[in-house]
Amino acid sequence: MGRKNVGAVLSVVIAAAGLTGFVSAKDLAVNLETSNILIDQAKKLATASHNRVAIAVVDAGGNLVAFQKMDGTQLGSIELAIRKAKTSLSFARPTVEMEHALNSGNYMISTLPNALPAGGGYPIMVDNELVGALGLSGGEGETDARLAQAAVSTFLKPSKVKSSE
Repeated sequence: MGRKNVGAVLSVVIAAAGLTGFVSAKDLAVNLETSNILIDQAKKLATASHNRVAIAVVDAGGNLVAFQKMDGTQLGSIELAIRKAKTSLSFARPTVEMEHALNSGNYMISTLPNALPAGGGYPIMVDNELVGALGLSGGEGETDARLAQAAVSTFLKPSKVKSSE
């Protein structure tokens, strides 16, 4: 999918979400409502790029808030999505960065407790505060990473628009 198509898909997802916008971390609770919006956006992006994924959202405490598995997604992706979300939250970074470090020879990454250094986990940051994370699994690490980043970025974009008004 070209950049032009991805941009069009993201615009549709933003409009379809109907978010009123979040101004700060205090205004954004990673609860069932916001988690379901985030999951719906991830599913739309995955569908648009012909992927089937499992999607998990955790709150700032690492607690699973919501989870969905698209029809046809491999069963192994269930646990992977949850672990990617928790890893991203625990280390406050996209899990693809950890995967790249491991692939570059930083083998210490593989010894980190409860860490899954595979693309698809993405932190939810608002006003430089970590409020939760999304984990996505079903494809190759790079595909999962792109979809997770796009879902979170799309979800947070209205807050940037709203706060600049």
